[in-house]
Amino acid sequence: MILSELLDMPVIDVDGKHLGVVVDVRFRRGARRRDHEGDLELIALIVSPHSRMSMYGYERGRVDRPVVVARLIEWLHRGSRLIPWECVRVVERDAVHLGVAAPQIPLDVRRGIPGSTGTSTGGRGRTA
Repeated sequence: MILSELLDMPVIDVDGKHLGVVVDVRFRRGARRRDHEGDLELIALIVSPHSRMSMYGYERGRVDRPVVVARLIEWLHRGSRLIPWECVRVVERDAVHLGVAAPQIPLDVRRGIPGSTGTSTGGRGRTA
């Protein structure tokens, strides 16, 4: 699967409710092997209920300039949340369907994701 197939895709919970669209993902890098970086593993989706626009790195917490852009991104992505990949039941052509109720993990675009050590795609790229 290519990352572009996930981006902008609607996310539907177990009750059929539309949660938003995938605006970015999180990866975790596996253990390094001799001369090879560890493989990337998809660990979470970032889902926005209000915008299809990329966050351009502002969700990582270290980027806050220019302030006007940072506040606009924050407003556009209010209510965004992190959905662990383990919650996904199936990715179909038209939507990502969850198999279990996703935990309420809010995404504070000014502070980043609590406990995240993963890698962002910045809304672009390919899955490993």
